[in-house]
Amino acid sequence: MDGPGRRPESTLVGASMTTMTTSHRSSGGRRRQLALPECRVAWIGIATGNVGSQIVQFVRDDIEIAYHAVGDAESDVIVLLHGLGSARSTWGPLVFSLARRHRVVVVDFRGHGESFHAPGSYTLEYFVPDTIALCESLTTKPVVMVGHSLGGVVAHTIAHVRPDLVRALLLEDPPLYRREGTPDENPVVTFFALLRQVTTEMQARHASLVEYEAVLHVASSPNGAGSFADVLGVEGTRARARGLASLDPDVFLPALDGTGLAGAQPDATLPCPVRLLRADPTLGKGLTDENEARFRSSNPHAEVEMVHGASHFIHDEQPERFLLELHRLFDTL
Repeated sequence: MDGPGRRPESTLVGASMTTMTTSHRSSGGRRRQLALPECRVAWIGIATGNVGSQIVQFVRDDIEIAYHAVGDAESDVIVLLHGLGSARSTWGPLVFSLARRHRVVVVDFRGHGESFHAPGSYTLEYFVPDTIALCESLTTKPVVMVGHSLGGVVAHTIAHVRPDLVRALLLEDPPLYRREGTPDENPVVTFFALLRQVTTEMQARHASLVEYEAVLHVASSPNGAGSFADVLGVEGTRARARGLASLDPDVFLPALDGTGLAGAQPDATLPCPVRLLRADPTLGKGLTDENEARFRSSNPHAEVEMVHGASHFIHDEQPERFLLELHRLFDTL
């Protein structure tokens, strides 16, 4: 098992040190401090087409959080947050489409992608402050935040506790109302248990990326359109394979014991524009009809759309529709 602060191999250059603090309003209206100590940032500049990109390591609590930014540094910022067990590479071509008009930031949560492994800290208690600190380091203006699954719950929570940071939200099938359950009661728990078992075994024997890709080629797509690799495409499959090879299998433990989303406030009323995308309920989902009604009750201003023919992985399966919904959100700003 990894020790605290282990990261996948990478190179850091040009490091600098800053100290940051932030705060949020408690339910009683008082502002309460969140501890965000010593955030060291290192840049590796690279050029990508006609837009600039930086591979960056942002440090909080001695945990390096990997992200990169694409697009004009003066443009409005969009922050893309991935789901549990995924990585920032999941956003793939969407990044460069959005970067034509925006500054796009994609991040690896701790324990995922190129970020440090930090066993025992894979819950909202850590993901949320990490993301808040990152946003505060990037811009003084509120950002548009886009989150898939776990990333959607993180984005929702930030919009509630720090509304000054969030201009608008796009939530992709977020499991806001998920409750604890045994594997027999909750197929998602069964899936995460299997994924943890497979990645632990493959990492222990130093499986090649080709072997990880092979797993994706035999895994059925949740939307029934062939294998998962068929949905992701060649580059997407390679990116997802790298993500599985580098993540800490312990990221799944809080999902198994029901603590991963502790502290979420699904009934919070959010002050910003919100667009929520639901998976087709016949293909597995993070939200039920009852959940949608509850969300609409708390946020009557929100736009909620069911994406027919799409499973929980809407941005992978229907990227054009996903971009359309994101542009519809932009049109409201």
